[in-house]
Amino acid sequence: MSEDMERRAVLGVIPARYGASRFPGKPLAPLWGRPMLQHVWERARAARGIDELVIATDDDRIAAAATAFGAAVERTRADHASGTDRVAEVAQRRPRAGLVLNLQGDEPELETEAVSRLVEAMQADPAARMGTIAHHEPDAAKLAREEVVKVVVDADGFALYFSRADLAMGSKGGPALRHAGVYAFRRDLILDFSTWPPGALERAERLEQLRAVERGVRIKVIVGERPFAGVDTPEQMAALEARGPRG
Repeated sequence: MSEDMERRAVLGVIPARYGASRFPGKPLAPLWGRPMLQHVWERARAARGIDELVIATDDDRIAAAATAFGAAVERTRADHASGTDRVAEVAQRRPRAGLVLNLQGDEPELETEAVSRLVEAMQADPAARMGTIAHHEPDAAKLAREEVVKVVVDADGFALYFSRADLAMGSKGGPALRHAGVYAFRRDLILDFSTWPPGALERAERLEQLRAVERGVRIKVIVGERPFAGVDTPEQMAALEARGPRG
């Protein structure tokens, strides 16, 4: 690979930790016959345009399981405050990566096509420094729930604001989209992002992406074809298990 191609390489990172307070051991919890983390990895691996995909963890159990199902594993520090910080540590070690994806380890129904389109959109627009994914929510009542993160976008497809509130009358058919926790960063941005302290909006909404919005970073929003959401509790996992997988 030439130096120029290496510099523009796309790095995908799936941060995974064992000790989630609401669901300890969540990445390794069985779902449809495999660890949940394996579903995320398989869907991410199928996305177009990712040159290297790694699982980043500080836990021996996660590292062993990920290695067993064939994933590349990157060991990271145990004191990270967020998954983004863990992704930034991996990006720091790869100076040739031009674009870095943060792919949440608790989204077993990750939409591969939306991830592919996110990569393509970021590569097509060198001025875009950050991107993410959202989708239309067919159940409008869900958009009233605080745990569901909403985003509204401008006419050019960039985020205006993210909120847990019922933004732009989303539950009444308004223009709010349901946000999915997938991010694309230019490498220099994620390294800077990990050093910035949380701002007032981030603290108020408990949404990390607002750290970038507050600093004037425009976030490109790719609208996916179908809803997908992360797993936060054993009850949500049980509901997925009972429903069965979908494409």
